[in-house]
Amino acid sequence: MVDQFQGLAPAAFRSALAQFPSGVTIVTTRSDEGTLHGFTASSFASLSLDPPLVLVCLDRRADCFPVFMASKHFIVNIVTDAHAELAIKFATKGENKFAYGNFEFDEAGHPLLSDAAAVIRCELEQAVPGGDHMILIGRVHATRTGTSKPVTWYRGGFLPLGESAA
Repeated sequence: MVDQFQGLAPAAFRSALAQFPSGVTIVTTRSDEGTLHGFTASSFASLSLDPPLVLVCLDRRADCFPVFMASKHFIVNIVTDAHAELAIKFATKGENKFAYGNFEFDEAGHPLLSDAAAVIRCELEQAVPGGDHMILIGRVHATRTGTSKPVTWYRGGFLPLGESAA
């Protein structure tokens, strides 16, 4: 079985992963200079209940990578179907990401989506290398849940909960 995976083409790997639906998040922070930064991530999971930890994966090639490595806090916004276009913008390099969306700010000035399915405020506990990504482990300090359902990412597109996949 192992021999079948030698020379795995990146497109084949990506296609196989597209068969696994995942949630969509927009992760945000504020630099020490006050500049807002963020990225879209579907690699997000709860890690521990005690202590409360989550993890999110950040591409090392992302423009915001150095800021998140230096930042002590970040916010995970679990997006809804209404945020699909915004999530695409946050996944795009060079985009003025914060010109869109209904952002508000916590007491430390970190941006969060006021209409997210959930908002999770984290302190960076640890950053662990993982291939071409960095796994950010965040200690959760506060959460807030909204009333809208989260959206999933499946086969290269957004799929609202409750709909059947094609």
